[in-house]
Formats: sequence, structure tokens, C-alpha cells
Amino acid sequence: MEKWGMFEFNTPYVGEIIEKINDVVLPNDYIEFMKKHNGGQGDIGETWLILYRLEELQEINDDYEIEVFLPGHIIIGSNGGGELYGIDNKGNYFNVPVLIDEDDVAVLGTDIELLPDKINALWE
Repeated sequence: MEKWGMFEFNTPYVGEIIEKINDVVLPNDYIEFMKKHNGGQGDIGETWLILYRLEELQEINDDYEIEVFLPGHIIIGSNGGGELYGIDNKGNYFNVPVLIDEDDVAVLGTDIELLPDKINALWE
């Protein structure tokens, strides 16, 4: 977990497994990751990363009105500033500015374990 730098993970998720938010099926690697860590926050190298708790995702996505502004996508975290991170309906992790526009989506791959590397590459 070296790539996660100074990231502080939450306690494991023990609730009922959530497999889908809106119309986006959560990738298996993400579900397994959240069972172990249930998000957290911290410095990952080039930026700060907040991964929201699994049980908070629906409310957060409703608050951002993601289904309206970015159909087929969900938000799973942010940098605490102007950037959001999420998953699309193809299983890709992505970055998008808070001023959400589909043209601004930057795909970050399909592996949660590589997410810190992909996010850091945006800021190098």
C-alpha cells in the first residue's frame, strides 16, 4: 500500500454490501477495497485524496445531482478542493472538476489499487 502514501484508511465496512449506486454497478475491486478500508483521506503524493464511505455514496451523488449532470457516472471521492473522482458505468475510474461537464472527464483506469498513481500523474 506504499502508493497510498500518508493516506489514513477508515475502519472496514461491515454493513450490507452495496453493489450499485444509481445505474452504476460498483466494480468488484472497489467493493473488496471498501470492505477492507471503507474509504479514508490523506496525502497520496501530489495531492490530497478523500474517498467517501460506501454508506455515504448515494447521498453524496444525490447532493451533486450526478445523474442529471453526468449520467452513467458516480462520485466516490474528491481532493477536498475543486476535483472529484468517480467510477463510470464501464468500470473506469475518472477525474472531473466540481463544475461537472462530461467533456472534462479524465479516465484514470479500471483498478482501484492504481488510483493514487493515476491521480498523482494528473498533478505532475
